[in-house]
Amino acid sequence: MARIAALVVAYHSYDEIVALLDSFAAASDGRHEIDVHVIENSGDRGEMDKLAALPGITFVANEKNLGYGGGMNALVASLTEIYDWYLVCNPDIRFSPGSIDELLAADARHPSAGLFGPRLRGEDGLVYPSARAFPSIRTGIGHALLANIWAGNPWTRKYHRSGGAAQNTDTEVDWLSGACLLVRPEAFHAVDGFDEGYFMYFEDVDLGWRLSKLGYTAMYIPSAEIVHSGAHSTSRQASFMRTVHHQSAARYLTRKYSAWYLAPLRVGLRVALYLRREFFRYGNSRQG
Repeated sequence: MARIAALVVAYHSYDEIVALLDSFAAASDGRHEIDVHVIENSGDRGEMDKLAALPGITFVANEKNLGYGGGMNALVASLTEIYDWYLVCNPDIRFSPGSIDELLAADARHPSAGLFGPRLRGEDGLVYPSARAFPSIRTGIGHALLANIWAGNPWTRKYHRSGGAAQNTDTEVDWLSGACLLVRPEAFHAVDGFDEGYFMYFEDVDLGWRLSKLGYTAMYIPSAEIVHSGAHSTSRQASFMRTVHHQSAARYLTRKYSAWYLAPLRVGLRVALYLRREFFRYGNSRQG
């Protein structure tokens, strides 16, 4: 039997969390102990009171928005018991029958892995590319400059590709979507958890990158399937979150490519991300 701490960062996500809790029942055959821990990032007292009253969860009060990675780190810090696994969960995912058992079973096949990720499907049935290769600074510039005017450009195609993940077999990849991750606790603590410098976005890319430096692998397990209904909480602040996404992309790529001789590329990246942000801002103002 494994002991699992399921960790959920909420932001006005009460209804989604109720549905998530319902999906846990069929996700495992009962051999494993799953404790659900939730933190509310909105600071909304009404949301906190509703979540605190939910049966079957441990609720952690939070006075300010720590971001996604910061919220996850706070949940881990709040744990008073020892767990075999951390299960990082977006509030808007639903576990398919047997999916948690499938993720756990993969440990026997890949004992050096620090991260395991499922196949993610949208509510439309389409598979989301949740297992990818690390982005490069050149890919970042090309994608930022051209994605909105030439969707099929080679840099965007490379950025969105699945990192060679197979459709039906376990595959080692560079990084896995933070929407749902089974994380080995000793690996998580070896890198001090998520980098809280990322308010949202790219914290999962960064986690995979730092773990890879310590020899941990990331395994995509398509036999475990999750339904991801989308970014309900972030859609309320689309313009702000778009800015945050660009900031996170710049943070990750400039830290990964920090050598002095790459300074011109880093400048190019920041210019490209600025132009992309302004493109969206101008487009939105025209629509208004």
